[in-house]
Amino acid sequence: MRTLQETPRVTVVVPARMASSRFPGKPLVPIFGLPMVEHVRRRAALAEGVDDVVVATCDQEILEAVHRAGGRAVMTADTHERCTDRVEEAMRALAGDIVVMVQGDEPLLVPDAVRQVAAPLLADPAVVCTNLLSPLESDEDLVNPNIVKAVCGRAGRVMFFTRAAVPSYRVRVECPVYRQTGIMAFRADLLRTYSSLPETPFERAESVDMLRLLEHVFAIHGVVVSYPTIGVDRPGDVPLVEAWVREHPDQQSWLAQTLAMSPSGEQS
Repeated sequence: MRTLQETPRVTVVVPARMASSRFPGKPLVPIFGLPMVEHVRRRAALAEGVDDVVVATCDQEILEAVHRAGGRAVMTADTHERCTDRVEEAMRALAGDIVVMVQGDEPLLVPDAVRQVAAPLLADPAVVCTNLLSPLESDEDLVNPNIVKAVCGRAGRVMFFTRAAVPSYRVRVECPVYRQTGIMAFRADLLRTYSSLPETPFERAESVDMLRLLEHVFAIHGVVVSYPTIGVDRPGDVPLVEAWVREHPDQQSWLAQTLAMSPSGEQS
């Protein structure tokens, strides 16, 4: 059995709620016959080194759907504006030294991304928070306000997050600007600290959770992957997700493993 001294316990929490402003009810939208939140939960369970995967929600419909599928879910308050605060509340009833948050609208989650985003915290006690970052695919991504951009320094630390097009190029050069994904990791004590910190001006202006940490001078390390990530923001994204799976053999493999999981969370 693991002990804290040997290996920190890694818990994945998937925040999900029905009241999305752009796509109400999206956690339960069916993708290949399975609710989207279940795709996320099951893919996270395929990741190496994960001890537990739990959905955190304020909606009875989501709780019941996850339980019917054999997963674990906990109820949280319906007053949270930030999904990070929802995860922090859920962790009050859960065990975990490192908490990986995977937002419930990431049905194409690459399972190894969970390991990758947790790895720096396992390797270095000085690292307290990481964000998985992926490439911006086009100028359309750059100007899209639904895509949060992460601006990184030379050492890979995140300097800022913004929904705006950044930089404002006077000279077109390669800059370390990436898409912020909905996959990030925290030490459990930092997560508790996060929810005790006052909200900050840029956090409110941009509606980006992680700006609270940056404005309170906590370091966030970027974990950059080479593959694109596709979240679901609007109903029209669902057929795009299904088409992406059909076109990519690795996604087909993860889909097959996900659909084959038994109610216990193991592959049948």
